[in-house]
Amino acid sequence: MPPATDVAAFIGGFVAAEGSFVKSGRPPTFTFAIALGAADRGSCALMRSQFGIGHVSAYRRRQEHFDDEICFQVRRLKHLVEVIVPFMDEHLPPSHKREQYLAWRAELLDYWENHARRRRCCTVEGCDAPQRAKGVCRRHYYERFGC
Repeated sequence: MPPATDVAAFIGGFVAAEGSFVKSGRPPTFTFAIALGAADRGSCALMRSQFGIGHVSAYRRRQEHFDDEICFQVRRLKHLVEVIVPFMDEHLPPSHKREQYLAWRAELLDYWENHARRRRCCTVEGCDAPQRAKGVCRRHYYERFGC
């Protein structure tokens, strides 16, 4: 990739060619992935470093004549909604992959808004710790109710 190339535009085009948006199972699991031959490890590492989320995993060849595989994938709902969706909305070029993405995005956002279980934050002003009992985090619970 030449140094003058816009990295976001490159990634958008690369995803249009090699990316996949998958929904599977019940309850649904959503995944954004790029799977390549093991020789292209640098491309997956670039995705990981640019997005700052996800995992890069290596897999052995499934058959003798196949290549080993390297895969960048993001599965955490929060990361998909807060990082992947805004990036793809802006940088994924018009293509068949964009049509697939839009259908996947609609299902992901519907699940996120209506069905996903998310841990709520403590109800004490300014505290971002997860709720435990009675709407407060562990620290505030012990401060209020003692043990």
